[in-house]
Amino acid sequence: MTPLTCRFCAPSAGAQPVEPAAVLLPTPYGPVKIDVLEVRQAELDRPSDDPGDRLHASAHAWANDTATALTIEVLPADGARLDVTTPVAEPGPLIAMKLQAVMNRAANKQGTDLLDIVRLTFDEATRTRALSQIGDVGATVAADIALHVELWFVRKRRQALGWIRAAGGADVTTDDLDLVAELLHSATSRD
Repeated sequence: MTPLTCRFCAPSAGAQPVEPAAVLLPTPYGPVKIDVLEVRQAELDRPSDDPGDRLHASAHAWANDTATALTIEVLPADGARLDVTTPVAEPGPLIAMKLQAVMNRAANKQGTDLLDIVRLTFDEATRTRALSQIGDVGATVAADIALHVELWFVRKRRQALGWIRAAGGADVTTDDLDLVAELLHSATSRD
């Protein structure tokens, strides 16, 4: 089985593998650890019975397939302007990836993932696009997203709120989590 080609994971000179699934990339400011999340074609061709495993594969493939090229202007200290173009995941697939990732993270990262979902859902610049993308995704992916929304924003809402607040979301309330759940459930509904 060969991994899917990932536009986000191009090889880099001087990259060093770090177990279990990361690389250290050299930068002028020191090495940066980058997690490498592999999705194999077989995971898409023969989806798992587990909704978490299935959402991991489908959300990452969705993000890769729909990424938008973004050009960033870099102004180094020497003043020589440099434009860097990189693919950036769309908000709908980002929400799906983050919903699934929560269960595999340390508590501090769980909070940042959940806070990112709240922000992507509430931000005027991303909300409509994210909800539309989730509304248009296939029924199986939508159902898996709905299961994860139910888990983190309904059944484990109190725990999620604690993690979100610890991650810098002190202004987030239970009403906010209820609204996120309502909006995402509505987007995943296929009635």
